[in-house]
Amino acid sequence: MTELQSFFSCMAVGLFFDTNGFTVVSLEDSQGIPQVERDLLQVEQLSQKLKARTARIDSGSQTLAATRLLAQEGLNSRKLTRALQTFELRPTYEDVLPVESTSVEEYLEQMHEMTTITAIQEAQRDTISAFEEYMDACMTADWAADKRALFDAALPDTAMPGPASQLAGGDLTSSFTSAQFRSPLAPGGMLGASSIPNGAGTLSGRMKSYYEIVRSLNNATAARQPFQAIPSFAAAAAKDPDDGERRSTMRMVWDVLARIAKAAEARTGAGAARTQALLRGARNYLEEGHVTYLQNTIQANRAQASLGGAPTRQSQVQAFLRVREKDAGPLDFDSPGGADTTWHRIYLCLRSGFHKEAVEEAKGLRDAGLLRGGSFGAMLGEWVAGEGGLAPQSGQAMASEAERLLRSADRGAWLRSSFRYKAALYVLLSGDRRVAEHLLREAPGLLQTIEDFMWFKLALVRPSRGETATSSGYFASGAGESWAYTLSDLQSYLSQFPAGHYSHGGREPLLYTTVLLLSLQFRAAVAFLAQDPSTRNYRVDAPHLAIALTHHQLIDAGGDGDAGRAKGLDIAALVHRYGKSFVHSSPDVALEYYMQAAGIRGDTLEVKGQLLRELLTESNAFGYLMGSGGPGAEAGALERFVGDAQERDALVAAVARECERAAQMDWAVELYLYAGAARPALSLINQQLSNALQPALTDPRKEEEVEQLIRRGADAAARLAAATQADDEAQKGTFHMLKLVRQLLKADKREDHGRVVQVLGQLEFVPQDAFRLQRCVEQAAALPPALAERLEAVLAAGGRALSATRQAGPLRVLASFAGSLPQRVSQHTFHSLNRLQSAAT
Repeated sequence: MTELQSFFSCMAVGLFFDTNGFTVVSLEDSQGIPQVERDLLQVEQLSQKLKARTARIDSGSQTLAATRLLAQEGLNSRKLTRALQTFELRPTYEDVLPVESTSVEEYLEQMHEMTTITAIQEAQRDTISAFEEYMDACMTADWAADKRALFDAALPDTAMPGPASQLAGGDLTSSFTSAQFRSPLAPGGMLGASSIPNGAGTLSGRMKSYYEIVRSLNNATAARQPFQAIPSFAAAAAKDPDDGERRSTMRMVWDVLARIAKAAEARTGAGAARTQALLRGARNYLEEGHVTYLQNTIQANRAQASLGGAPTRQSQVQAFLRVREKDAGPLDFDSPGGADTTWHRIYLCLRSGFHKEAVEEAKGLRDAGLLRGGSFGAMLGEWVAGEGGLAPQSGQAMASEAERLLRSADRGAWLRSSFRYKAALYVLLSGDRRVAEHLLREAPGLLQTIEDFMWFKLALVRPSRGETATSSGYFASGAGESWAYTLSDLQSYLSQFPAGHYSHGGREPLLYTTVLLLSLQFRAAVAFLAQDPSTRNYRVDAPHLAIALTHHQLIDAGGDGDAGRAKGLDIAALVHRYGKSFVHSSPDVALEYYMQAAGIRGDTLEVKGQLLRELLTESNAFGYLMGSGGPGAEAGALERFVGDAQERDALVAAVARECERAAQMDWAVELYLYAGAARPALSLINQQLSNALQPALTDPRKEEEVEQLIRRGADAAARLAAATQADDEAQKGTFHMLKLVRQLLKADKREDHGRVVQVLGQLEFVPQDAFRLQRCVEQAAALPPALAERLEAVLAAGGRALSATRQAGPLRVLASFAGSLPQRVSQHTFHSLNRLQSAAT
């Protein structure tokens, strides 16, 4: 009833509800009261129907609670409902673009910055993840090494008991300070070669197969026998692929390298001829791959290919075209008047390496034409006979014809298959860089795969006359000059794009390695495998690829255009670093790679000495490398690399010199003695003995070291017993004088002055009589360092003894002697002697 009253109130002011909204009309415009009553009845009927259709849901307490909550917040529920029904969201320009962005360009710049920051964050996360994986691998390797060391320690020790057994797995210096020291070169004083664990047994997969090849290569090198390293590595990679489900594998990489090396076997040294042979090998690999593709296509479409039972090369090309050009209708070799495929057949023959067949096909050309240098068929025969090169005059003529052909072509001509391949053949024979670039711009779909692209580019490469194939230049002829496409041009073009451009975004990294090898960028290929993040799984292959390339003298065959030269990759350091990873766990494995690294670095005694010193001091595998010592003892592993005894002694002496430079005197002494160089060994012993004399007076451990040094010095002096050279006699005399100095200092320590005076008289360079003063001054000026460094201590002890025994004359001579040697005796000692002299007077 209340709603009806409200309705009549609205009628009083002339308000009517329309379907399009509220409309105000006057009562005078209505049709009278009867019409209003009819409208009211209609409204009431419609209202009843609407209520009948509406589901009767008693909101009850929920509605009241909601209304009460809104009322507490000061909100009218009816007004809020109406406001929400009419609410419309209209975003403004500022809502979409930030306030600080006043233009679309600034907004796009901000979005670009956000994208860059996001990419950097993702790269950082990837780097952190890779680092964590690397650390996990290192921890796993360390744990495995510790476990092996623990198990080895638990095994019964078959070596000699005592400190000498430390030479195989402990610290050599600590063994020298033991009271039971024995020379590691004495019989039974070290672990023999048989007691070194076989480190190769811990290798697996391709790593083990590669190691066996390196060992065989070292054996062949030592025996001065030839060895085919690249085919051997290829067989090892095929035996243990370790490549997963990838399209490109290390087997493919080694096959590419094997094909290139095989083509260059007849060419030695450097120069354009050898470079051209290497390029020919790269093309041969790509041509063999295309033949395989051609045969697979025919095999998959036998019915359409219609290949006979005794196929020739030409029939295989025709069968392939029946499949490839199936939409072109009848072909000319099947029905007269069919689609002309002669140019296409010639190109496919060259692409597959069917050179004789290509020349035969050229004889059937409908538009062979006459060039200034002859017909196309004649020039193709010249190109094939010259292994990819024309004479200067013919090359100039073909370049001019190719340029004319490309300039005269319209868009319709490029759509015809026969014209595209005709243009490609003209450009191929011309070897001109400019027309080649023009062709690739006009027909980008001509070379559909990276293999086709690389073959076409390699077939274009020409060596400049009188120069290497790696230098850009011109073909000179009487008619003019033509811009030749050279190897450096190809290498420069390939370097314009990142590695991901050739490797499907890094998913197939070995594809890029293959591209580098085909373009003779051997250093770049090694650097890519060794350094690029996408080749983490091929770090083992990089040093072995370097070894193989160096062995076959191919590492620098790519010339100055090799991108690896700019990277500054040290091949020897790469091999050395790989071998160093085996130093502690498998010294026998490390030795093989160390010898390879030495060979790459120059194979000199100094280089070998540096590497062997590192291997000896870090692995302590003295017995394995040098042998167990004594008559009838096992030979060391070093004898396998250096069979001549005299040459081996020279190498060991070089190792000893490296130890001496590194202040590893104990190692140096033993290595000198092993090499039969007793004089430098005794010289080092004298210096060590001189340094230890005074500390031994207060340190018992130093006293033990002095005793050991004297025994070692006596051994070295005995080996020089028959020597008559002045240097040998001088070292023996120095050793004898140092023993007397030791007696003098010990007597002075216990204040046995009579013994000090007695020993002082036996020292030739210390005067006690005035007539010997000048001669002793001359002798003291020429004293070796080992004695000169103890002269001051000898004079101080002698002065105290002469003063205590009241020998004023000899003490005065001793003070005068000290005053004559200002560079040998300090002012303190000189003044002490003067005071003792004054007291004695």
